[in-house]
Order: sequence, then structure tokens, then C-alpha cells
Amino acid sequence: MVAPGPMAAGGKIENDLQYFVPLGSSVACVDPYGNKFEGELVAMDEPSGMIIIKSTGTDNMEDLTVLNRELLSDFEVKTPAPKNSSGSFMPERVVDESLVRKAILKKEEAVSRMAPKDVTAAGRELFKVINKTYSNLDWQGKVIRGLDGDFEVHPPYKEDNVMGKTEDAVARIRKVVKKFHVDLAKKSEIEVAS
Repeated sequence: MVAPGPMAAGGKIENDLQYFVPLGSSVACVDPYGNKFEGELVAMDEPSGMIIIKSTGTDNMEDLTVLNRELLSDFEVKTPAPKNSSGSFMPERVVDESLVRKAILKKEEAVSRMAPKDVTAAGRELFKVINKTYSNLDWQGKVIRGLDGDFEVHPPYKEDNVMGKTEDAVARIRKVVKKFHVDLAKKSEIEVAS
């Protein structure tokens, strides 16, 4: 694992953190207040731009210092980490490519299952409720559709708007739709009473 990252522009002194610095490297830097830090680079969070440096304090205890890399100046790599070294504090995680692919596919599936813009809020909520019982769902225009072809729920998404090939699936989804509308009516009554 490495600590990548471009430094922020705008008058900040460019330093070695704009390049890749392996975790486990011995580094030195100065914060905006002039405090000097020296130690081992043990962690890096790219989105927030934070780094953690491990050093030995005056009491021979290890100190962990969290710093914003964009505010550092005079950053210097004293000794780079040996190749294939992951640092002594944060071990390098081996990334399983199949898990990455699976996560990407899951995200793409979630995006594709988003409701069209012209679907009512009740239709979107009903989709979420049905999804708890029947996870193999999709939108076909404004129609909620079971991907196995068992059922479809057409606007205005009432109990009578459930149609399909198998009676069991249609009956089960009609119960879910009916309960959804009963709960929605109760929720509306509570909100009006408040």
C-alpha cells in the first residue's frame, strides 16, 4: 500500500507526498504551526488527505500523529520503506479482484434499479418494501417488475394493479402492496394529527 496524493495548490509548498510514498517509510515534515514531526508513515487516507506518522516520544512511548497532508511543508522521505514492506503498524491488505468485481457489479445493479424520475414517491417506497420480500426486482418504465416474470405492479401501484403469470406470486405481492398502503395511510394520519 502506498500513500499517494497530489498536494493542494494555492501557495502550499510542494513536497514528496505528491508522489507515491510507501507506508513504512521514515519521513519528516513541518506542520503549519512550525512543529516538526519525524517518524514512520503508517497510514494514509486519500479522500480526507490525512496521514498518520508513528514516532517515539520522550517517554519512550509510541505516539501517533494525525496530520492533514495538504497543510504540510518541508516533507522529506528520510528512508523509503524496503520493497514489499507494508509498514510495521498497518499491514498491507491483499485485494481480492473477484470481490472488487462483485462490488462493482452490485453497485451497477443498484444504479440500474433506481426508479425513473417520473415515478411517484409512493411508487419508489413500494419498490423498497417489495424489495425486502422479493429482491429480484427491476423497473420497466414506471412498472415494478419481478425479474423472473412472476409479477408486475403498474401505476398507481394499488393492490388491483398487481398482475402476473403465477397466482402465488401475484397473491403474495398483493398482500405486500395492501399492507404498504395501510401503513402509508396510518403514517399520513399520524402526520396530520401532529
